[in-house]
Amino acid sequence: MAFVKRLPLRCGYVQWCLLLAVFVVLTPFSVRAQAADVCVPSPAVRAALEALPTQTPAETDWEYRQKYKAALESLVRQFPNDFFVLRRYGSSGRSEPEEVRIIDEFKAKLARDPDNPRLLYLYAIRLLGRQSAESIKQFTHALEKDPKFPWPHLPLVTVYSTPVYRDKAKSVAHLKAFLDACPNSLEGYSWLSRADDMDLIRESAPKLRRLLADRSDPDAISAYETLWSLEFKVRPQSEYDAVRKQVAQDAERIRALKLEDKRAWYATLEEGYKLANDQKQSDWAKEQRQLRLPYYYEFPAMSKWYEEHKYPGADAPAEKKRTYYSELLKQLPAWLKERPNYTSLWWSQARAMIESEDAPPAQIEAAIDQAFKVAQKNAGPLGPSSSQYFNAADLLSKKHLQPARVVEMAQKGLAKLDEEEKEPDYDLYATKENQEESSFYRGYSRLNGLGHLADGYLQLKQAEKAQLALVQTDQRLADMKSFIGGKKEREKSYLVRLAAYWGRMGRLAQLQGRKLDAMAFLENALLTRLDAEQKPVPGAKDELAEDAQRLWKDLGGTSQGWTMWYGRRADALANLSTLTWEDANEPLAAFEFTDLNGKTWNQESLKGKITFVNFWAVW
Repeated sequence: MAFVKRLPLRCGYVQWCLLLAVFVVLTPFSVRAQAADVCVPSPAVRAALEALPTQTPAETDWEYRQKYKAALESLVRQFPNDFFVLRRYGSSGRSEPEEVRIIDEFKAKLARDPDNPRLLYLYAIRLLGRQSAESIKQFTHALEKDPKFPWPHLPLVTVYSTPVYRDKAKSVAHLKAFLDACPNSLEGYSWLSRADDMDLIRESAPKLRRLLADRSDPDAISAYETLWSLEFKVRPQSEYDAVRKQVAQDAERIRALKLEDKRAWYATLEEGYKLANDQKQSDWAKEQRQLRLPYYYEFPAMSKWYEEHKYPGADAPAEKKRTYYSELLKQLPAWLKERPNYTSLWWSQARAMIESEDAPPAQIEAAIDQAFKVAQKNAGPLGPSSSQYFNAADLLSKKHLQPARVVEMAQKGLAKLDEEEKEPDYDLYATKENQEESSFYRGYSRLNGLGHLADGYLQLKQAEKAQLALVQTDQRLADMKSFIGGKKEREKSYLVRLAAYWGRMGRLAQLQGRKLDAMAFLENALLTRLDAEQKPVPGAKDELAEDAQRLWKDLGGTSQGWTMWYGRRADALANLSTLTWEDANEPLAAFEFTDLNGKTWNQESLKGKITFVNFWAVW
């Protein structure tokens, strides 16, 4: 079972939440009735779960969610008491209101049947990440009531691998308990990397290989990637050639199965050939999968174009960026024809029109409107996330288009953000540092919306409403500043927002005829922008500096004085390198790993040494 970290932006942003409240209506939830093997689903159930629909490129996100919802409901009717069906059903995403309703329903059922281990498990899964202390209590209760019921062990492996509850010994113990109880379940082996116990991996990898030897179903084919990862992890570098030879043999066995209608077959071959250093065959497997069974989000033509046309960078000259976006704009019509419901493509088209300067205002407005309509279609009745509203406001503001529409989008985005912020954070990662970061970037998002709101009112020359938006901005900036926590990147992000605030204050003062105030505010904006090391793009229009310089001259300032006060510092910033290092100033979590030569490293072995550590992850 996969556990996905709930980010601070949550369901209001990630519009993949399925409305599955009918769960409590479709079945009396008599989960005591169970197949003989509690570790693996029956062949019929496994086949039914494999057959659940996936999203096609032609479907909107909402259409797919409805299709998936209907398929799950049908499975519950077909297998009303099967644990694995109910487990899949219970783990499906929901909107926040439906999530609360399902939790309340489970709570009521537990009150009537408090010792049902399967019900305890399914209830605890819904609490995990939002009321994790209670979730742990329920998992533990389930194990006490039925020590032979293995499934609570796996989420507890996750719990004790997270920052708030980290306990390596407990994590390993729960994983061992599950593997001992369910040696024939492929799922347990995929969790071995979480435990990071080399002895357990050495013991388990051969068992997994034996388990896969006689299986040809998609789950088993996918599990080869886990097997290969474990086998490389426990072998020294001197034995890698032998491991690659074994991987190559596995790949040939898998290829002989000819499962051309299964994505897992292609994906495993792609990885296997890559590990065996056969890039040609790996590319073949990838191309065949993309041709026959593409994922809804996958678009090879687009990926290839972006690989061959690297973005020139934020600091690149304006002309170079205009050329890049002009070329991108030529590709987009064909891509949109093939992926008409791909929201990000429509936003890319609108942005390319603006950045390339190849489109008239009416065409840009139509492109933004179309992008937002597609976002609405994908979101369904739940409505778009706050970021979609802010996307529209941002692009319209860049070209000073439709200020009333900017105000509307900003207001709706801020209202949506209010809803999103009521959703609980993922408490397994709720360390002080993570909470500060979450609060900081939530504030950043709100300032984004308030800035667009003020921009719209300023362009509409509605000074009082603009001033109210800027008063709120000032309050939010103070909150944002309190969460900087000594982080240089956060400080720079804060200064960028602060510079924008002073710029809008300057525009408001000009609108109200207060020229001296306006000059002071614009000076603050320029100086804060310098502190943020925010470089104007070479060759691009710098509205803030141009507006300030006009007012400077209107108030009697000279060109020489302007250059001495601002121009020299701006030029010096433009010539600075943008590569910087940031001090972490926080302790490193305990770790232990084995390098390619078989040597074990941990904090103790590195104590007193200057060490360069490169952290990375694949999602």
